[in-house]
Amino acid sequence: MSAVSSPGLWPVLFAVFAAAAALLGVGTLLGQRFARLHRHRFEHAVGARMRESFLFVDTARLFVLQHVVTVLATLAAWLASGRWQVALLAALLAGALPSLLLRRLRRRRVESFRQQMPDLLMLVAGGLRAGSSLGQAIAQAAAEIGLPARQELGLMLREQRLGVGLDESLAGLVHRMPIEETTLFASALRIGAEAGGSMAATLESLAEAMRRKLAIEGKIRALTAQGRLQAWVMGALPAVLAALLFMIEPVAMRALVDTWQGWAVSATVLALQAAGVAMIRRIVAIDI
Repeated sequence: MSAVSSPGLWPVLFAVFAAAAALLGVGTLLGQRFARLHRHRFEHAVGARMRESFLFVDTARLFVLQHVVTVLATLAAWLASGRWQVALLAALLAGALPSLLLRRLRRRRVESFRQQMPDLLMLVAGGLRAGSSLGQAIAQAAAEIGLPARQELGLMLREQRLGVGLDESLAGLVHRMPIEETTLFASALRIGAEAGGSMAATLESLAEAMRRKLAIEGKIRALTAQGRLQAWVMGALPAVLAALLFMIEPVAMRALVDTWQGWAVSATVLALQAAGVAMIRRIVAIDI
């Protein structure tokens, strides 16, 4: 009698099949739950960042597009290199791409708003000197100034028309634009609305101080541009040299990616380069 036809073997095979089916079902349910949770977190976090930057794009389509790009980048890296390590690195970079782009767009928007602050203060002060109320002065400034300050002031005005107080609308502006200039602007408006006094003169002096600060920062950025460029050049130099050496001597450089010692050396070099770039950028980042 063969082993397959043995009566005692069928219960064991049935138990193994049932356990495999149960594990497959549990894995499928957990995978679906994780996928739904991941999509909800992605749409919530990315949607909040995009709304803060006044970017109105369907987050569901962006979620699909990100995963399509991640899969294509992973397959391209796998076909080009034939190594799972490179494919994994490409997948991680492609997955982090939306967050990096949104963070960069957010920084650019905040910096643009910061550069507009002196003009914004002068416009509000001019409206107050012309006899307008604070709300009318802000509305006139929103009509004359460009983006993104126009969008932020327009949102403040819409909030106030819906019944939100001045303090709450200013707190929302400070939350959306967390910079020192916005905090000073909100504090000046609060103090002027509560204590009275010449709010126009206060805003004009504050605008002049901000304008001088921005001018000094521009000179400092011009003087430290060489240091920042040096940081990026020194950070990219090992990767460029490694790519050239792989093209010239692929056999000699193969040990760098085929052995754990090579991966350890690569990780150490990457960590040291990142620390060096961070130190250089810290040195040239002069706070005023």
